[in-house]
Amino acid sequence: MNFVEMIDNLYQQWKPADEASGRFLRDLWFDSDHYIVVAADENSDGTEHFIVTGNELNMGEEPWVAERAVAIHVRLDPDARTCHVRRADAFTFGWAGHWLARRGADPDALARYRPLSANPYSRGPGGDDCQAEGLISPSHYWYARPGDARTRTIEDRIRRSGDRYEILTWQMAYTEHATGGERDAHLVLLLDNHPRAAERRFVVQLETVHRLRAVYTLDEGGFRTEKEAREWVDRIDARGVAPLPATDPATGLPVAARRAAPAAAPAAFQPPSTPRRFTR
Repeated sequence: MNFVEMIDNLYQQWKPADEASGRFLRDLWFDSDHYIVVAADENSDGTEHFIVTGNELNMGEEPWVAERAVAIHVRLDPDARTCHVRRADAFTFGWAGHWLARRGADPDALARYRPLSANPYSRGPGGDDCQAEGLISPSHYWYARPGDARTRTIEDRIRRSGDRYEILTWQMAYTEHATGGERDAHLVLLLDNHPRAAERRFVVQLETVHRLRAVYTLDEGGFRTEKEAREWVDRIDARGVAPLPATDPATGLPVAARRAAPAAAPAAFQPPSTPRRFTR
């Protein structure tokens, strides 16, 4: 059962468990064909579903459009024939997965993204078989996938981070129009509550969508003060982004400074192998 069929079945056959569930379910049913499923998890008996999607209704082309990803949690009560539905808008797939993981989803399952088709804009037989010039439009975030191991490692930490981070703000860094349609970028500014992050508690995560490869890459760096972090953000230029202060992708903590290697000890004195002869 695909997402549209699932939502239609819930709307037609199940009773919302509360007012909020009814509101969320109506909204999802009305626009269900605009949600592109990226990753999903469910419990063993199929009574609980955790879904990460992209939302085609949020194009992400303007700085004030924030939410490009959606996290959906459905819990069923077969005896009462009721459904409990909650959803949360997020700026990235990683943060949508974080919300679901805190509600019981398996982070490993949410890391198994569904593959992207060769022509993501094809709706199949009888549908609109259109193809954008290139592969995807960068603003169509739901058609992108993690582009490298570093991105996947940072995302995995985000999903498992619990209450470690506080999101201070998120915004578009630059639009695809600033790069001639090649890419766009968004950022999240975080407060890191990890005890070992005291030196660099303010974290910038910059996510860039690359059009021709249909991937996104995630960079991250920690700053000592919020002012320093925001000053770095203000200097972002689509033609070239300054490097971020280094952090370890697995821990998110500042990379330890490398100690200089000790100077090599002088070679021990070795007597000549042949006795020297002295002449007068």
